[in-house]
Amino acid sequence: MKRILSVTLACTLASGLAGAENFTQVNTDKAREIIAAAVEAHGGSALIDDLQTLIIEHETVTYAVDQSRAAEPPWDKNKDVGIDALDIDASVFVTTSENNGGGFEARNATIINGDESYQLDYRAGTAAKIAEPDFATTSGPFVRVTPGLLIRTLNDRAANAYYLGDTEVDGVSYDVVGFSMTVGPAISLYFHKKTHLLHRSERVFPGFGLVEYEFNDYKVADGIPFNQTFNLFLNGYPNLERKNVAMKINKPLGDLATVEPTLMSVAEVQPDPLSRQEIADGVWLIGGNGTYVMFVDMGDYIFAAGGTAGIPERIDSLREVVADKPIRYGMMTHHHFDHVLGVPAYEAEGATVIAATAHEAVVRRAAANADSLNVETIDDRKVLQTDTRRLEIIDIGPTAHTEHLLVAYLPEAGILFEADHFALPAEGPVPPAVSSTKTFATALTRQELDVSKFLSAHSARVGGMDDLRAALEAKLYQAER
Repeated sequence: MKRILSVTLACTLASGLAGAENFTQVNTDKAREIIAAAVEAHGGSALIDDLQTLIIEHETVTYAVDQSRAAEPPWDKNKDVGIDALDIDASVFVTTSENNGGGFEARNATIINGDESYQLDYRAGTAAKIAEPDFATTSGPFVRVTPGLLIRTLNDRAANAYYLGDTEVDGVSYDVVGFSMTVGPAISLYFHKKTHLLHRSERVFPGFGLVEYEFNDYKVADGIPFNQTFNLFLNGYPNLERKNVAMKINKPLGDLATVEPTLMSVAEVQPDPLSRQEIADGVWLIGGNGTYVMFVDMGDYIFAAGGTAGIPERIDSLREVVADKPIRYGMMTHHHFDHVLGVPAYEAEGATVIAATAHEAVVRRAAANADSLNVETIDDRKVLQTDTRRLEIIDIGPTAHTEHLLVAYLPEAGILFEADHFALPAEGPVPPAVSSTKTFATALTRQELDVSKFLSAHSARVGGMDDLRAALEAKLYQAER
């Protein structure tokens, strides 16, 4: 159920400060006053400054908002257990996760530790060095959901803060301060007017919407109040409920930041710049940063498969090799929010957006103009036949990941484009198949598709049937910390 908040904006900033001779100075002074009170409420500057390492074990229930098998609520619930560990002075961050949901099973870890940074996959038994680790970006999500760390960051960046006013939410009064971390959108922090503890925060992501954070059930540990529970909302819908089950303050990270010697070393995780591959004559896979589109020259027009982020840049790359043909169709593989981000780009091209019938409403919501968007829906399959090429759009659902999944299939070339079911790592061995991959393989057999090349919305690596068989036959690597 979508949460409806009762919010009354008191407009202190607009009314109380409007007559000030120096609006900016008053704004800055007010922000610093609130920050000072918040630092004191969260243990005082001495303890906050001395907070150098933090290890939190947590249990999480995630509501798969716009990421469930079905296109509408109620959303699927997934469980996760993990550890986040941070050493501020050493710029070391470790996050581990074991989860099962959405057709995926995972047990992995990320270690950010300078030249000894790794991605670990305990199902596959692999350790991949990270070529360009980014401490601020990787640790940022942990900082944003941990008030003690967030207050420490705010205090360090007080010159970057600004006062937004006071606000009442569900009968509780807050002072609101905004500031920007080193990465990501600006964040607004809601401090309880009486206790000065942080209870809420918000960020707005362009093209996506509002992300709200709630911090509750404070308990004092080593003189610093820490929330025991945390909730996250996406555009008003509950998305995440976390319980912190254990905490260590100013203790060494120890073995958490080390790689077990029994893990197999594989190729480094490298940056993924925009690239273009011609898979076959007139068939391109274009993308980067983990999102890809297949473009097919159909003779007098272009067909595009995939709706992930960065579609305009991928179209620009296409225009370097095909400048004079319109994009007539843009196919959305499924309804998950990260796979309909490209709808406005296809809309701007004047293309017809192809989607499963069950996903039409989601696709229209993603458009710049829902009513005028040209949408063609598919219940089973659609064939595009020209003088030069045959292309089949097939709903191969249901799978463990989604009830409906459109794939684009070029039978003469044996090329199939899919999303979220068989994305290969850039380098190294094929990992053991997850549930979504297993149901994907079953669907290919059911549809009698003769595939020689797999293209994915999330990988630049082109796979084949040998890779799929290897994934299905791979055994799980058992490793315990």
